[in-house]
Amino acid sequence: MFSTSTPLPPSISSSTRNPRRRQRNHSDENGVSLPRAKRQRSALSSDTFVKPGAEDEPVADRAGLETPANGSVRRGRSAAKQADVIEMPVRGAKKATTAAVERGSKTDGSIVLTKNNQYAVTKLPALPDRIRNNHGERAHGSIFPEASYALALSATHALIWPYATSVSSPETFSFSLPHPSRRREDPLPLGSLVTASASDAEPGLVIVMPLSGKVTYWESITSAAALDLVRQQRLGVDGSVGSMMSGEVVIHVENAEPAGFILSFSSGRIALLAVRDGQGRPSVTSQFLKGSAITGGGGGFFGGLKNVFGAGTWRRDVAAARAGPSKRSERVVGVATAMGTLQIWDVHRGGHHALQTDVDAREDMTAAIKASNPELRGRPEGDFELIDFAFLPPTSPANEISTGEEPPSHALMALMAFKGTDGWNYVLLEMTLSRDSIAVGLVHPIRCYTTPPPQASEKRPRVYVPRPFHTAFVVFDRAVVIASVVRTPDSPDQQLLLDSHDLPEPFEDVVDFREGLDVTIVGCAVEEGREAEAEEAKASRRRSRDPGCVLLVRGGGVVRITAHSPPDDPREVEAATVQSKIEQAIQYGVESQNLLNFAGRSETRFPLEEVEAAALKISRAIVDSNSKAITIVTPSMEYQLKQRSAALMQLAAYLHQTFPPLSRLTRWRLMWDAERLAAARAIWKLYDTRLRETGDRKKYALLVQLVDMMSEDINYQAREDLGELDRVRHWFVRNVARIEYLVFWAYNSVAEIQRHERQTMASLAGLISEANDLSLGALETAFRFRHDNMQLYGLQEERAMKGLLVAGYDGLPEFWTSTRMIIDTTKALVDLSREMAITYWTKDKGDDVPDPRVIRKIGTENVRQVEVCCQVFQERFRWCLAQDDDALKEEGRQVRLIHLGIRGTQIGKLARLGLTDQAVELAEKYHDMPTLVQLLADEITAVAERAKRPELGDDEAAELEDRIASLEKRVDRNFGRFGDDWAKALFTAQLQKGKLASMMQQGEERPDFLTRFLRSNPAYAKLSWMNDVLAEQNYKEAGRALLGFARKESDLWSRRVELSIGKLARLAASAQDGEDKGRRLGWVEAELELVNIQQRLYEHISPAVYGAIDDAAAVDLAMAEFGKRGVQGKAALKNILEQGLTELFARNSLGAQRLVDVLTLMDQRFDAENPEDLAGQEFHLALQALRLSRNENKADAELGERMIWRRCMIRDDWTAINDTQLKDDRAVERAAGGTALFATLKAGFKSGEWPRRASEAPLTGRAETAKEPFRPLRPSEVLGAGCTPQELGTRFPEDLREQVAHDLREEDARLQQFIEAGRLEDWYLGIVEAAKKSIAEDVAEEEEKAKKMKEVEESMATKVGAGTVVARKGKGVDAEGDVFMS
Repeated sequence: MFSTSTPLPPSISSSTRNPRRRQRNHSDENGVSLPRAKRQRSALSSDTFVKPGAEDEPVADRAGLETPANGSVRRGRSAAKQADVIEMPVRGAKKATTAAVERGSKTDGSIVLTKNNQYAVTKLPALPDRIRNNHGERAHGSIFPEASYALALSATHALIWPYATSVSSPETFSFSLPHPSRRREDPLPLGSLVTASASDAEPGLVIVMPLSGKVTYWESITSAAALDLVRQQRLGVDGSVGSMMSGEVVIHVENAEPAGFILSFSSGRIALLAVRDGQGRPSVTSQFLKGSAITGGGGGFFGGLKNVFGAGTWRRDVAAARAGPSKRSERVVGVATAMGTLQIWDVHRGGHHALQTDVDAREDMTAAIKASNPELRGRPEGDFELIDFAFLPPTSPANEISTGEEPPSHALMALMAFKGTDGWNYVLLEMTLSRDSIAVGLVHPIRCYTTPPPQASEKRPRVYVPRPFHTAFVVFDRAVVIASVVRTPDSPDQQLLLDSHDLPEPFEDVVDFREGLDVTIVGCAVEEGREAEAEEAKASRRRSRDPGCVLLVRGGGVVRITAHSPPDDPREVEAATVQSKIEQAIQYGVESQNLLNFAGRSETRFPLEEVEAAALKISRAIVDSNSKAITIVTPSMEYQLKQRSAALMQLAAYLHQTFPPLSRLTRWRLMWDAERLAAARAIWKLYDTRLRETGDRKKYALLVQLVDMMSEDINYQAREDLGELDRVRHWFVRNVARIEYLVFWAYNSVAEIQRHERQTMASLAGLISEANDLSLGALETAFRFRHDNMQLYGLQEERAMKGLLVAGYDGLPEFWTSTRMIIDTTKALVDLSREMAITYWTKDKGDDVPDPRVIRKIGTENVRQVEVCCQVFQERFRWCLAQDDDALKEEGRQVRLIHLGIRGTQIGKLARLGLTDQAVELAEKYHDMPTLVQLLADEITAVAERAKRPELGDDEAAELEDRIASLEKRVDRNFGRFGDDWAKALFTAQLQKGKLASMMQQGEERPDFLTRFLRSNPAYAKLSWMNDVLAEQNYKEAGRALLGFARKESDLWSRRVELSIGKLARLAASAQDGEDKGRRLGWVEAELELVNIQQRLYEHISPAVYGAIDDAAAVDLAMAEFGKRGVQGKAALKNILEQGLTELFARNSLGAQRLVDVLTLMDQRFDAENPEDLAGQEFHLALQALRLSRNENKADAELGERMIWRRCMIRDDWTAINDTQLKDDRAVERAAGGTALFATLKAGFKSGEWPRRASEAPLTGRAETAKEPFRPLRPSEVLGAGCTPQELGTRFPEDLREQVAHDLREEDARLQQFIEAGRLEDWYLGIVEAAKKSIAEDVAEEEEKAKKMKEVEESMATKVGAGTVVARKGKGVDAEGDVFMS
């Protein structure tokens, strides 16, 4: 029932009143019981209970005797047997850990469940063992702070014990009730302690049976406990509450001494129970309060009949009956109904009672509530229910409210409730009740609790206001609301605060129990503050200085809530902040045995921004040891760091379980704080271990010197005047938040020491070893912690590997593990350590040679250093690249390049330390395939070389062979593990080393990988197409590879071959697939035609440069032969021609544009001996090249065409041709027929590129379709072509456009001259007709030749036929079989 989870010392049995009592042995167990001494005080322990109904089972006393229920005494039974006779078992909780006791224990034995600036909640240690160890039976109880006793009642038994003592198993009075309930479901007995009489120091006890109304009163609890021992002696006084109606039940007993006790009935009636008569002698009498609309008729049989058969005036809606101020033998009693009717009664010890006040306060109370909250103005009065009330102390401000009436008046605190939209609302009202009126003062709405009130009378909420008047306690069945009811005194300062809205809200908070625990508050009372009880001589009892509320919790023990005095300045009142809630949770709520709920309630939700700010503030306070929960000075630094780490973990767990998901940034910041502490713990362990092993702080000098080197800006300096003498410990207490500087200085301190104190190599190696410990201890631990705790901090969705974020760096600040100073010093320390290890790896003798053990440590640690270096570099460049700042993006690109540049070196050089296997694992981990290939290849080569040594033994040779086989298997296994990445690195390395055969051999074993590798890069097309044909037999891919490569091929011969073979492969693929794909090879035909034109151009020019010693000389000779007239005086065009000739002689593919330039700019040269002579065909070939180029840009194509025709027209002197004086027609025709324009037009007509008949498309003008883009152009149509730089934008760079345009304008000027002076526009039409005529004559001549040839063939055929006939007749056949004519 009231079990506590805290392990307590063994029971301390109180001494009995008769210490001389002789002990019985077990043989006398069934003997006759012996009488006890008179007035012997019961020394029964908490184990005295017997089971309900077990009349004959014994009840053990503290002396070890057993007393049966009939009063006889028997010898003690075993402890195991006693456990079976427990009468009132209660819930037993799990034992608390030692940490819980240490966390909350106080000097009086109580355990602090929670504590803040406003209140403290403690669990008191005193609890009977029988209650602590058992659970299951229904029970309830009450607290009596005046005597510091607690009472627990079950259906058949009662326990009484001093709850305020520091003894865990206090002296307990246990007894069976004289009138137990008959049925298990009957209401539990009600009881109350009675003020001790003058003849006894212990209080009395009164028990009321709810159903029967039977009352038993014992003047002293000693006699009550003795009842089971001496049943014959009736020390108690029995009685009854009088006439009870059918179904009426006593539901509450209120102590109203000295007048007696107030009984509340389920019917709504109220009775006064007296346990002493007028002379103070024990006597049980009762009397119903009469004369009111609430209580109705009196007692007695006739009164009962009147109420049964008549229209009784009693009601069933009585909410509470509370005792008020007392004076001598009388007491003020208040009665309230749920509908708001209040009565004040004066009751006297002799049973006299008088109604003093009867007021219907509903209207006034609801009006005050509505005035405080305008949203409630429309609510009907029937929605508001009065739950409970309490009399206020005489010094409360409510007693100062003036009602305009004469005394007596009473100050009350009422608890009202009404149902709201989100639950029930509760309101506290301060008011003063006079004879027939009420004045409502302040209204205190309760916002932190909205759970509906239970309907059971024993669970209804109760309100308590202890002295001094500053805090009200509202006790529910599983929660207690603590509300400040301090009224700010009227003053100018208060008015200013009200005007400026700076007056804080009154403090309120709720203390409730953890979900899932079967606990219920079954009894409660308030303890007045020490100031209020100064006049009461209670020095013998332990009291709290501040007022409080003591709870009897079924399943939890006795809990005290103490309210601290508020500050004098109302502005200093602290609200129940989220920071305070979190601090309490991580300090007190981490233990599962704590009864209280720290998960928060729905009524007290805080904005997420406040939660995040509070969480970060608390986290940093823990890191800096500024939290109240952290002990600054501890004998063990490790314990202090562990305590802080645990607090951060608890903080993370609490935030994750209690609040909505925090922002991603906040979660990362919280985890970074925890990472720092974890890193600090790792470093401290190394430092502490070294100190323990060496016993000399100076031998671990680096950390000490490092702490001294850090400036005050990054180091919270220790103050020796405050006793902070150990600077290293002080750093771990106060400076963990700056641990990145410790990592930074790990390398810098070595450099500084070496620079200023020239160290020996041995001492330098020691410093490097220590620096590695610091760097690795911090960074490795940080990444490991991050990996292990992603889920705890709600970051499980992050894409991370081994604590390293793969993506998602946007929105996050700089990571402390990868600041720029961290990556720089980490790299430097890796290099320094490696070089030191390599230098002395095989040296163990000599002057100033470091300890080999230190060198081995540095070398083997270099593997971990390289891995950490990779992590911090990757984290740095990934973070930089994710930022919006261009400078950071650029830094990220640079850091990435640096990382990729040094990673292979760092991993590869591990092999020089004999750490090849570790290096291979690192290369595999970071997917560094080139380094992995190099490592495996070098290792295979090295092992193979060692295996060739003749001095090797058989075993060693076999071991090396196994090693080679293992490495080769690893190479092969990597194809399946890393796929194409591994294949690419391996095949690329083999190509670079010229191991083509090895690559092809690997390809035979892994054909798919080789095929994908060769196809992945167009540069491998020459190998890819062979693999496609030979291995894959895939002609389509072979053609695709060759044709794709041919597009970019610069060598003319290679281009021709690739295009040709590619075309054949595509045709073979078409035949293989049964599809006609020849139509898709038009561009290949065009490219081959361009190659043919360039080849003809080369063969046309090459005779002129015969004998040139090199290509440069050939260009000079060609320019001298072909660059005299056309480009004379045109520097830009001359340069273009020279560049074209340079590429031509280099056997590079010119491309259509460059080919057109060379053909149209070079001078015409006729060579009769050269069968490939192009004289007169240059411009026609240029037009063909332009057509074959398949230029998608129509404007560029038109511009190129116009420029070709212009150069064609200005190649000859039309002014001279136009001068036909003294020339016959033959001479004029010969002159016109020798022009480039005539030759070009004739070639075009002859090839059919443009029609020759008038019925076909016109000979001049631009074509309208894209299929036939070219037509002969008139001189006027080509004027102005390319004369502006803008037209040349796609062909020439910006710095050459103006120069080229200038030369083209000169061409244009020459053409204009020929049009004007040479009538070129007119000549053009005549040249067109002459060209067509020449074509016709050529055609006629060819037809005539063909006719004559046919005649000759026919004649020959006739002659041959006649000879054959003669031969047949005369057998004219010679020896060789030839026919001859006779």
